[in-house]
Amino acid sequence: MNLHHLAIFHAIAETGSISAAAIRVRVSQPALSRELKDFEGRLGVMLFERLPRGMRLTEPGKVLHAYSARLFAVADSAQAAMRDFADARAGQLSMGASNTIGTYVLPRFVAQFRTLFPQVGISLFVGNTGQVAQGVADLRFTVGFVEGPVRVEGVVAEEFSRDELIPVVGAQHPLARRRRANPADINGLPLLMREPGSGTRELIAELLRELDVQTGSIVEFGNTEALKQAAIHGGGIAWLPSISVVRDLQDGSVLRLPVRALGLQRPLSILRREGAYQVPAVEAFLQRVRKG
Repeated sequence: MNLHHLAIFHAIAETGSISAAAIRVRVSQPALSRELKDFEGRLGVMLFERLPRGMRLTEPGKVLHAYSARLFAVADSAQAAMRDFADARAGQLSMGASNTIGTYVLPRFVAQFRTLFPQVGISLFVGNTGQVAQGVADLRFTVGFVEGPVRVEGVVAEEFSRDELIPVVGAQHPLARRRRANPADINGLPLLMREPGSGTRELIAELLRELDVQTGSIVEFGNTEALKQAAIHGGGIAWLPSISVVRDLQDGSVLRLPVRALGLQRPLSILRREGAYQVPAVEAFLQRVRKG
């Protein structure tokens, strides 16, 4: 069935006249009449009774109108749905984030975004940098947020902020009350680290090699909060994001080691699949993150 002819029929059925339908579909009245006659000829039935004042549906016309009404209602709904996508009012925001960003940075933005765009579905996976980068590469995540270096083919990184990793110890640690120290003072001391695959661990390991620090025993933790609690209770030296220990430094439960060389500045990056299409909802969320 010719959809153009069906649209003309639907316009006449909805408006009740050739003249009103011609205005709706932006076709001249004579052309509209010819199109309708051709449509009826193709179907082999009369769709309208021609009256002095307007058009009245025949029985076949009433049946066809019921179908056309459903069809064009679906088309209108589809157009509205696409408009919602274009206006960032719909879509799915599937994100992966490494630990610090997923725990301390993104929740605020997710809450704000949810208030502004309640129809957008949101999911957030929190893991390590390797897991997030691979998830973006595999298209399991629309977008990723990481703190460490990324070496996954097909994934591009965009820095949106920076963070400081600071070396801390619990209040009872032997180095806690030192006013001055140097990298050699931590030779052989127990260290608290994230698990292999963590971008944070890679950065710290590279720094210790550059400073020629001899690492002691290493205890691994799967998230920042567990790492912090171990440091508080005297488990060893930990490098923690400054954003995660603001209150702990204030109340003295952890102390920063006075060794400037052991501090690390690191980029916070947005990861996306190279060349992948991003729905407007994703771009709207990223704009808020970039602005901070």
